Amino acid sequence: MEKSIEVSGQYWLNIMTIGSTSTTPSLLSARSLGVFAIWTVTSFLCHYFAKSFLSNVRERSSSLASPPSKVHDSQIFSAEEIWQGTVSATILTIIQMGMCFLLVRVEAFDSGWAVGVARVCHVVATWFTNLSMACMFASSTFAIKLMEPITSAVLQYFILATPLSPVAILSLPVIVSGAIMFSGNPLIQSNLPFGIAAAFMSNIVLAFRNVALKSRMLNEDRPGLTLRNLRCSVLTFAATCASGAGLAWSQGFLSGHGLSTSATCVLSGIFHVVYSYVSTGIVLSHLSVVSHAVTNILKRVLVVLLLYITGSRSASPMNFLGLGVCTLGLMVYAWTKREQKAPTTNLQDSHHRMQRIELSALSKYFVLVTCSFFGGLCLGIMRDSTISMTGNSVFSGPIAEINSVPTPPYGHHSTKWKKAPFEDAETTNFDVATSAQIDDPLVEWAFTHRANDLPKRNYLLPDLDGYLSKHKHVIKEFLQIDLISNPNRSSFLSSKLRTHLEVVKEAQRLHFDVIGKALKMYKYAMLFDLAAFENKGDPCISVGEIYFLARIKLKLLYYCATNTCIKENFIRAEKQARKYSSKDLVILVHGGGNIVGYKFSDNQRFTIFKIFKGYQIFVFPQSVYIRDFNSKHFELCKKNYCCNENVTFVMRDHQSYKYAKQYFSGTTKFIVAPDMAFQIGPMPRFLSPVFDIMWIKRSDHETPNYTEIPVAPQGVRVHVSDWWDWRTPKAPNSLEQAYYTCTNGFFYLQRGRVIITDRLHGHILAILLNIPHVLIDNKQHKLSAYHLSWTAGLQNVYITDDPVIAMDLALKLLAKNSNSLPPRVPFLHINETSGEDNMFAKPDQSYP
Repeated sequence: MEKSIEVSGQYWLNIMTIGSTSTTPSLLSARSLGVFAIWTVTSFLCHYFAKSFLSNVRERSSSLASPPSKVHDSQIFSAEEIWQGTVSATILTIIQMGMCFLLVRVEAFDSGWAVGVARVCHVVATWFTNLSMACMFASSTFAIKLMEPITSAVLQYFILATPLSPVAILSLPVIVSGAIMFSGNPLIQSNLPFGIAAAFMSNIVLAFRNVALKSRMLNEDRPGLTLRNLRCSVLTFAATCASGAGLAWSQGFLSGHGLSTSATCVLSGIFHVVYSYVSTGIVLSHLSVVSHAVTNILKRVLVVLLLYITGSRSASPMNFLGLGVCTLGLMVYAWTKREQKAPTTNLQDSHHRMQRIELSALSKYFVLVTCSFFGGLCLGIMRDSTISMTGNSVFSGPIAEINSVPTPPYGHHSTKWKKAPFEDAETTNFDVATSAQIDDPLVEWAFTHRANDLPKRNYLLPDLDGYLSKHKHVIKEFLQIDLISNPNRSSFLSSKLRTHLEVVKEAQRLHFDVIGKALKMYKYAMLFDLAAFENKGDPCISVGEIYFLARIKLKLLYYCATNTCIKENFIRAEKQARKYSSKDLVILVHGGGNIVGYKFSDNQRFTIFKIFKGYQIFVFPQSVYIRDFNSKHFELCKKNYCCNENVTFVMRDHQSYKYAKQYFSGTTKFIVAPDMAFQIGPMPRFLSPVFDIMWIKRSDHETPNYTEIPVAPQGVRVHVSDWWDWRTPKAPNSLEQAYYTCTNGFFYLQRGRVIITDRLHGHILAILLNIPHVLIDNKQHKLSAYHLSWTAGLQNVYITDDPVIAMDLALKLLAKNSNSLPPRVPFLHINETSGEDNMFAKPDQSYP
């Protein structure tokens, strides 16, 4: 007979039990707190290693997939990705259940049906939890699983006929809402019905498991769950496997990735056994089903707190406010359980006496959670201080919902933008953000001999050895995503980058990886609606589009500008197009920000869709600009933009993508990419500034409608105008005119040391020139939508909707960047006529 190592479940039950059946338990005793600590830590380690295993499998699968490979995404999943997640979740569940079979013994006694149901439910619930984590962020899964008390309460009421007081019922939504506030709203972090449904199913199945176990415990005085005796043969087998794996790894027969994947899977299984045993074999035997679920909420909140401390997620003050709300709900629920009447049977009387909670215990309970709250907050702040963050924490959830429809009244969100994008500006090294970095290879592309060359892909990849190093694994996964299939993920990295070079490189990489991939099969193109008018931004878009076509070697057969795309030229272009196959020729339409908001541009696109119906039509990055949601023209746009299976729109920001999916849903395809002006590339200044602050103020219907310009301090020279009035020399054709006008826009901007702009391309061209600037948002949130999508991480950019605040922020940029900004042209304060000093007491609006 083999020698047994006595690890009896009853022995551990005697040590760790929450209370005896004969006396009222003390929930805040050292023994009880020890059980709770073991339950919390082992749950955290189980799910931590489980998520690591699922991520390792995902990384391995994506690296073996033929390009472009796909990885899991928190927004949209293909059938292949869902299947991959299902397989990996199944493997993990098999390992975890295998560990349960080896290490846990379930005694059926006289209620074998209940134990059988509990077994099946435990397996199914575990699989659903793993599947949910495979499909979306673990924090989203936990947020949904925090809603388990409602499920348990309903099942307990209908199956066990356990009454709930009205106060207890009201406390449950408070607990759930607070817990979700702390963990993060899963509907914002992810819109995956598959992952969300899996988490909900896990809740439902776990509730059935707990009710089944509880119904058995009401009729038995033993828990029925014990840990098996570990025999020497089992330990020898485990040691042999571990040694063999280590030897295989050291000799190169097993990769480090494979060893890591195997280890995380096994460790997850071991910790799954421990935390499940503590939960069902110890804690549940001394609490009601609902009380167990409510205590489970605190455990899960603390698990998320551990994830926050270890850097697996970020949290805002609103998240920590949720912890307080959750605690309040727990206290209210505990109050309702303090004086429950015991049932008549002795066994049930003994069981329910253990549910009484003393008022002193409640106060200690509150102190415990409060200490956890402040401890986690302090540790998290210490962790975050090691990386300089912008207003949006590095690698927070992607923006899926930016504005509701209809848009809120203008000015209601000014407080939101006062300090964006960085609140810790006092500690930020602005010299890094504003230095020219002219030694970067990409700088050689702008208006140089290499302007038509395709940059090497490694030139455009982010530097993962700097502040991004701790997120290297996540970034590598993102770089493998097929963004045509997953457009919501396009801005995942771009909006977190801190310098202008990184933002420009990422924009160009997205152009080549998304738009370039979509156009790769075509040999020829026609471009319509090229912009050559004095609005400097649109010509810069056209310049970027032309550079892009040259770099991907797509030959342009025909183009026409906004004012030359007339009926006669459309007929001429159609005749020329019929000479080419629809498999060789693609029809391109200029990008911009005029969908819905500009009838002329919409009607021109309607005409193009009709004339070139047999060809694939590709619209360069566009924004949806809706002035009136009830207009007839908006209804016409819905009809014409929804159902064109040969049309692909590239949306310029996530707000526009949201609008497109909401109002133009049909056979038309929509993807997401940054503005095409970024194809021009970064460039150093070529002009000394003459103003301290250059204020671009538009006067058309997109204006934010402010009239008064704040007065700057004496000696600060401020100029206010719109670049539409800054005239450009004339050219013999539209394409040449576009280049002249765009270059003139760069000339216009460089007159200021810093810039305030309510024009989107004032923002984009300022990024290319690396000029610090302030954005003033408009009613339709055009600028904030783009900024949140692609440039939110830039450390030399502010955004607001208040001109007074804009002036303050511009002055702040002048002070912060004083060591890196070029000085104003000297001696401009001298009046040329009188020779007197001009102290620039008020903003100058006398000329463009």
